[in-house]
Amino acid sequence: MAAQNSNHSVVGRRLTGLDAAYLYAESAATPAHSGMLLFFEGEIPFDKLIQHIGQRLYLLPRYRQRLASVPFNLAHASLEDDPAFKIENHVKSHRMPAGSSEADIIQSALKVFEPPLSRERPLWEIHAFTGLDSGRTCLLMKIHQCLIEGVSPVEATSALFDLRADAPAPEPPPHGWTPHPLPGLAETILTAIHDLLEERVDAAFRAQELLRSPKELADRTGMLGDAARSLSRLLSQPIVAAPWNAGMVTPRRSLVWSRYPFTDFRAIRNSLGGTVNDVVLAMVSEAAARYLAKHDCKPGGAPLRIASPVNVSFEEEGGSIGNRVSVIFSEVPAVPMNASPRLDAVVQEAERIKTEREAQSLELLAESLNLVPPGLMGLTSRLTNLGLDFVGVLGKLASALPTAGFGIPAFGVNFMATNAPGVQVPQYMAGHLLLDVIGLPPLQANLGYGISILGYNQNLYFGMVAEPNLMPDLDVMRACLDEAFNELKRAAESRGPRAEATT
Repeated sequence: MAAQNSNHSVVGRRLTGLDAAYLYAESAATPAHSGMLLFFEGEIPFDKLIQHIGQRLYLLPRYRQRLASVPFNLAHASLEDDPAFKIENHVKSHRMPAGSSEADIIQSALKVFEPPLSRERPLWEIHAFTGLDSGRTCLLMKIHQCLIEGVSPVEATSALFDLRADAPAPEPPPHGWTPHPLPGLAETILTAIHDLLEERVDAAFRAQELLRSPKELADRTGMLGDAARSLSRLLSQPIVAAPWNAGMVTPRRSLVWSRYPFTDFRAIRNSLGGTVNDVVLAMVSEAAARYLAKHDCKPGGAPLRIASPVNVSFEEEGGSIGNRVSVIFSEVPAVPMNASPRLDAVVQEAERIKTEREAQSLELLAESLNLVPPGLMGLTSRLTNLGLDFVGVLGKLASALPTAGFGIPAFGVNFMATNAPGVQVPQYMAGHLLLDVIGLPPLQANLGYGISILGYNQNLYFGMVAEPNLMPDLDVMRACLDEAFNELKRAAESRGPRAEATT
């Protein structure tokens, strides 16, 4: 649903099934927003920050739109212009005590990060923290997953940054912004029925097209079969019982982060093989295996299973914001390994995923969410949340009992690792240089640990987030990650670049 008039380019947009799934699955304990911590050089005056963001919001039309739900869940909610929009409701200032450390700022920011975003307003917030002993400014960005195109908040906020400290504000549209009124009850229901009928007609048309193309029909049928096999593996084949998966998450979060030069990843790739993504996965999987070993975890041959979201949006979709996301599930050894064998195992797994077309197959399966009645999706998610709460209670009771020396097999996924490309040149906000950017991935269900990898200004940033009850020693994971990186770097330096990498 995309209407236009002289006052604004986008009026409303019906959420896709995947977008809506984030909303239905959200609870107070498992908010469905992600975010970033951004450290800037110097102290940004708050009025200057407000002005800078306000001058660029027209480039992000969804940031002035709020959810409009549909009675009886006849259709998924849509994003509509918010007539009551005020930037002050979304950009807020926090003055810390003078001389506050980075750890103090992070702790305060994580408290602000905990609660879900209000659905009565556009689903984003920016919080500015000042008072750092270094004189820097820290910005916390919170963005709901249903608002983000793809898997990373980087692209969703790129319009807010400049490439020069003295860059002029972008030229605003001559007509300004006049919000479209929120639809009334009758319009909401009629539009929802119209969209549902249109969606069903489109589905029938696509089905007819497939019947006219036996090759494409066979290909899509095969991909659905591949997706079913992937899901069967997730549900039937045990994975290592990691301590951060031993219970249900609460809203509390802890964070540590590391920064590495991007040139080192290229050098490791050129010497040891694989891609930069393979090197990243080798690091995070080896770090997890060493963390498990330090906690006397006995994998018993079960692998680590790491979920990595992949953006599969089509270029022709242009500026429309909607999630077209698939996920790949990498299974790698859960025991510590030397650098080169670890990377070799990751490369082999990447080749398997590519050969089996896992990302494309699961994305095709995700498309079927659009055919699930919204009312059923909402009811299923509510029942699931109740079930997760019950499972969480059982988990707490079980954790108080003696383990009798054996672990319970785990299924599903151990953790998520999101790897998003970023801008590899300096960026600025309100004339202040962006120094560091740390991702804050969401944690849900029993995934008590997650890691976000973001690229910026010739560095890769690894933001590690955990639920502190399940993982009270997140700094141990960071130490293991640093070890894995340094060993890969030494192995690459001792071997030198491969012949084919130098040609």
